[in-house]
Amino acid sequence: MKKRKILVPMPKSRFLKVMCKNCGAENVVFDRASFPARCKVCGIQLVKPTSGKAEIINAEIIAELG
Repeated sequence: MKKRKILVPMPKSRFLKVMCKNCGAENVVFDRASFPARCKVCGIQLVKPTSGKAEIINAEIIAELG
């Protein structure tokens, strides 16, 4: 019998390391967030959830994790 190669698809979602524009603190957020993420230090909203990919509003993307 032949062995079949099963390809595992890569996930479309990632975690992002972002820097708050208000206070400069670094936070880790999910790029397809379904709940608004807030800064740990100043409490300002960083991510606005949409029906798919979340919108980064008061932050700057530093790195893509994973």
